[in-house]
Parts: sequence; C-alpha cells; structure tokens
Amino acid sequence: LSLSLSPVRTCPRMHLSLENGRVTLVAMERVPVEGTVAEYACDPGFRLLGSARSNCTKLGRWS
Repeated sequence: LSLSLSPVRTCPRMHLSLENGRVTLVAMERVPVEGTVAEYACDPGFRLLGSARSNCTKLGRWS
C-alpha cells in the first residue's frame, strides 16, 4: 500500500471583502481552499464590474 499526500493549497483572503458590498462564501473551511466559491454583491447604489462569482482553484488562485 502506497499513499501520496499533497499539500492543500489555499487562496488569498484579499478577495473576501468589498468596500461597498458583501462576499458570501460557499464550502469554505477555516481558510479558502480548492472548491471554495465566493459570491459578490454590491450595496444599493453601486454596480458590480466583473464576475459575481470566483472559485478557489487547485493552483491556489481565484478564478
């Protein structure tokens, strides 16, 4: 029996806050890891530019 362990990559937390809006996290443990989804929404009077969702990828980057 042979086991191979690989380190869990985390995504940076800097994408998890908005000055004029909110971020909802789906499937997050204590830190954002592969599979964590961030959903972005703006406060009234503000408009979101870009995607409303980001995924933490296996490379440790937000999509």
